[in-house]
Amino acid sequence: MFGHQKGAFTGAVQDKAGIFEVADGGTLFLDEIANLNLEVQGKLLRVMESHEYKPVGSSQTQKADMRVIAATNQDLQALVGGGRFRKDLFYRVNVLPITIPPLRERRDDIPKLAYHFLRQFCREMGRRIEGFSDDALQTLLHYDWPGNVRQLKNVVERLVIMADEKILDHIHVANNLQNPEAEDIQTIPQTSEELKTVKRLILEKTYAPVEKIFLQTALNASAGNISQAAKKVGMQRSNFSALMKKHRLKIKKKSTAQ
Repeated sequence: MFGHQKGAFTGAVQDKAGIFEVADGGTLFLDEIANLNLEVQGKLLRVMESHEYKPVGSSQTQKADMRVIAATNQDLQALVGGGRFRKDLFYRVNVLPITIPPLRERRDDIPKLAYHFLRQFCREMGRRIEGFSDDALQTLLHYDWPGNVRQLKNVVERLVIMADEKILDHIHVANNLQNPEAEDIQTIPQTSEELKTVKRLILEKTYAPVEKIFLQTALNASAGNISQAAKKVGMQRSNFSALMKKHRLKIKKKSTAQ
């Protein structure tokens, strides 16, 4: 936040501007301000009130003047009451509060956001996906989105990585929503090989269990007859058998009473 001077600490090989210096004369957006510890909150308050700060390792005061926009998904007043957020800083940043309802309370925004992220990630990854089917959109609309917009963004990013079809259907969406633990894509792949690696890892974590259940259900419905199971689900017997081998599924032989 404050920058540092060369030699201020081990590894400080050159001067580095902090965000206050970079934002001077403009707008500074502080996301998740509630996560700042009390010491940094005090320093931030001083900058906002006096417009002055000192880079680490410097004895010279610098000036900075900017508009500050802060965001949080926590109740700052409750944090103030619990002693985890400074009361004076709360009043300083709470000049013009804007409350954004959770995504589940503004469901009309879901299709717009989903298509926005779809276009964004298709452009960044060089993919060609036209959109969502009607039932896929209904699935998105009826989901409660505990992670709000960030979760929706992660889900769409994962869908773009995984999808081979031009239209994302209900199955694509539902499989991803049912596996929130897989929402750990932190960076966008930069090469086709990285994309394949990410896709393989996600398939192993989310799709493989569904595929195994699919095979087992078909076998159970056909009393263990592989040919009938394959025919019932619309697959070649050889492909069905290959998937069984992949998931180490075996037909239990029935014992015959003597």
